[in-house]
Amino acid sequence: MNLSKLKDNKAFYNEKSILDILDIVAWKRSNKSYNFETLPKTVILSLSRFLLSKKQRIFSKKLKGLFGQNYILNENYVYCSEFGNGAPAIIGLMEELRVFGVENFIFIGLAGLLKDEIEEKVCIVNNAFSTSGSTYLYSDKDSFEPKKEKWFDFFAKELNYKESICWSTDAPFRETKMLFTYFKEKNVTHVDMECASIYAFAEFYNLNALCFVVSADSISNLTWNPPKNKDEINLILKETIEKIIAIKYEAL
Repeated sequence: MNLSKLKDNKAFYNEKSILDILDIVAWKRSNKSYNFETLPKTVILSLSRFLLSKKQRIFSKKLKGLFGQNYILNENYVYCSEFGNGAPAIIGLMEELRVFGVENFIFIGLAGLLKDEIEEKVCIVNNAFSTSGSTYLYSDKDSFEPKKEKWFDFFAKELNYKESICWSTDAPFRETKMLFTYFKEKNVTHVDMECASIYAFAEFYNLNALCFVVSADSISNLTWNPPKNKDEINLILKETIEKIIAIKYEAL
């Protein structure tokens, strides 16, 4: 059976993985790698520890055993950063986090613009098309939406950012004219490396996920245009994270 027939079969998606994250976690626990037993239900995933304030980094519990720079901020949130680029890195971490009780994943990352007329600096990803390998192993779908139930609706309403459509790829140096044209015709506004895989992962395990993208560079005219102001982008990332951390949702 070749890979295309394997995907069409769909029984593959119900098979248990040979490499099980539960075995990895048990092995790490036996080696006393972790300095925690459970985690808050919601994790914020972003680029850098320095998007947190110095006070937050000093007074939050720094986690051991997880790859990257990770902190328990309060009873509601874990903050994870510097775990690597792209879908494989973030999905590997998310697999481990769910073992410790995380049910809700909030991602704040950077994206390139396909349409320069988009004025909003921060957008909620409402739909994400995929040309990423990680999504292929969690779902046979070509595009992914978040589970729009109580948790998603609450955060979307509280933050009130405009919705956007992403194209997620794990091969940014293969963003060709043909692909650009195809996804622009699908009303895609941004290209990123993580959102589709995050939504595919959440759908596979019936978890909550919400992705935000901050517009950084652009390929709108079929030429790469670098970020105009890195300091402004970092400030937008920080402000977005601060808004999320300030949200209280005990009633949920």
